[in-house]
Parts: sequence; C-alpha cells; structure tokens
Amino acid sequence: MTVNISGKNTQRHVAIFNCAEQGHVNPTLGLVKALVVRGYRVSYTTSPEFSSLVASCGATPVLFEPTFTKEQPRPEEMGYVVRELAREAQATCRPLLAAFENDRPDIIAYGPLSWLGKIFAHLWQVPAISLNPTHVSYQGQSEEWLGLSGEEWPCIPILEKMLHDNNLNVDLRAILAARDTAIAFIPRSFQEKPDTIPPGVTFVGPEIRPLAAQPGWRLKTAGRPVVVISLGSVYTHQTAFFRTCIQAFTNSEWHVVMAIGRYVDSAQLGELPANIEIHRQIPQLDVLQAASLFITHAGMNSLMEAVYFGVPMIAVPQQAEQRLNARRIQALGIGKYLPRETLSATSLLMASQEISADPACQRNLAVLQQEISQAGGASAAVDVFDRIMAAGQHAA
Repeated sequence: MTVNISGKNTQRHVAIFNCAEQGHVNPTLGLVKALVVRGYRVSYTTSPEFSSLVASCGATPVLFEPTFTKEQPRPEEMGYVVRELAREAQATCRPLLAAFENDRPDIIAYGPLSWLGKIFAHLWQVPAISLNPTHVSYQGQSEEWLGLSGEEWPCIPILEKMLHDNNLNVDLRAILAARDTAIAFIPRSFQEKPDTIPPGVTFVGPEIRPLAAQPGWRLKTAGRPVVVISLGSVYTHQTAFFRTCIQAFTNSEWHVVMAIGRYVDSAQLGELPANIEIHRQIPQLDVLQAASLFITHAGMNSLMEAVYFGVPMIAVPQQAEQRLNARRIQALGIGKYLPRETLSATSLLMASQEISADPACQRNLAVLQQEISQAGGASAAVDVFDRIMAAGQHAA
C-alpha cells in the first residue's frame, strides 16, 4: 500500500526514504519537526508500524509493506541485513516510484541502506542528502562490518536486477559511489576514523526530546540506584545473557529494570528477586532519566539517549556496528566494553560497581553532552536543506 502525494502543493518538498526500523526512524523525527516548522512539506516513506509516529511530527507517511520484519529472530551477520533490505527495495521500488510520479520532491534525504532514495534522486535530478544515525562511511568500514570491499556488497546484484526489471537505465555502481551532502546525528568525537570521511558532512548530534511519563508506568526502586538493561528491539533472543544479568544483580544494592524483548520466554528466566523487574518493552527515555547505569547492546540510538541523560554504560554488543560503538564508549571514557563471549555474572557486577563509582566517567559524559548541545541538533540539520535550496534557486 502507498499513499499518493498531491502534486498541487507549492511548498518546498522534501522526501525522506528510510528503513522502517526504530534505530533509523527515531533519530530523524526531530529533523522532520524542524523541517515542517521552517515551512517544508515532508513526505516520509515508511511502514504502517511508524505511520502515526511520522505523521505526529508533521510529515505525510508514504507507506510500503516491509518484507524485512522482526517476526522471527534475525541473524546477527550484517551481510544478511544488507541482502534483506535490498530485497525490500526490490519489492517496493515500483509502488514508491508511482507514489511520487506526480509530485517530485525538491530534495531527497535518505538513510543508510535506503538505496531507493539515492537512486531516485539521480533519476529525478534532484539534490540528495544522506542521513546518518550512526557513523558516516569511513575508510575500511565495509571490511570491518561485512568482511567485504564496497564493490562486493551483497546488495548490488539484487539492486541491479531491480533496475533492470523496472526499466531504469542507470549506472548503479556510479550512483552508490557518489558522495552526497551528509548529516550525521552523532557528535563528531564519536565518529570512527573521522580523518578518513569525505568533506561535506555536518555533525548535528542527536535530537532527543524527553517525553511525558508513559501512562501507567511507575518505577518502584525502594531508594536503590537503578540499572537499566536492554538489548534494543532487534537482537533480543539472548536468554543466557538475561540469566547472567539476573545472577549478577540478585539481592544486590541495585534495582534492575530489564527489557527482554519479544523472543525470550520469561518463564525460562526463573523466579525473580524483589530488586529485579522484567518487561517486554520499557519506556526507555523515562527509565534512563532515573538510571545510574545502562547495560546496553550499544545501538547508537540507545547510547546517545544515555549520553543525553548522563548515564554511564556497560556495552555488551551483538553485531559489528555495535562492537564498534562499544569500543568508542570505552575509548571516550563514558563506559566499559564487555564482550558477550566472555561475560559472566561476576565480571558484570564488578564492572557495574567500577563504572558507577568512577567520577571521570561522569566528567567525560559532561564533555560529550556539551559537544552535543553545541552541535545544533535538528535546527542545524535544516540549515543544510536551506543552503541546498538557496543554491538551487541561485543557479536557476
């Protein structure tokens, strides 16, 4: 299903192409709101799951039916993600082309692995802006994340077939190799190998807006410091990890709030002590505001939320990007990296006690918070759109 966009509106029109995943959508919501406030009309391609969220920010959802879902646990290998998102692009190319047939955007902004946005910008000869919720592509990234060179990415044969089937005669490899203006929703100091990224990247930092407390949610801590434990929304099929956490904190000085996701059977975790509560999902922003420690998979969205609230982290990553983030957490002195393969209840509790008692960690978090506050956030991101629009009008 798609929503056809009216072609009669004369507002400056931005189309955002993005993966229908929390870690991709959430970092862009502040940008959407800021674009609308500044007078842009925003069309946002997404799935029904995110339709109301995108609409609440002022954008018009352009819906597609995702083929890459979370119904079953996903393999942690990044190559699998790349292939499946390429297949989703293949399935949604034609309906999304039709949705914009009579309403071409003035600018296309696209998220990582949202190749249709980059391809359509080339087809329609409109400026493109890359939206990066995590590290901007750096030298050696493909080898580190996929074990492949960029020319060997598993998406390429699938996308080439998509272009052929839709009679789109363009040079895919040239399009993918082109460097577009880029916005990064992280502070520059968190970027891996910043000296190897191309010019034209604006680091605006995350735009995090604390929400009103979720109705019905009450944190019962009995005066204990709070540790929040979450592996995000995707790679949560980790029964052994959650058992280790329970063993580490049972009858400790901590009150534990743990999100176990959709896959783990809570009955397999056994009887819980009074200081540990588990949930399928938690209102993470609410809980982090009260937290003294965050044990996280080191997804960029989650860790930026922790930085925003000044919460030290223990990173237990699940896949390649998260392992990179975990190394950056430790390098910047805002937490500790514990590899999942060697994690034990003893090492987890010891690391928790060390990090929570380390004043240097709080100082380092404050430095990063200051950098984020000075980066400009969503307003600085919209400035990039304004400059591109002004340049186009001047050239015309």
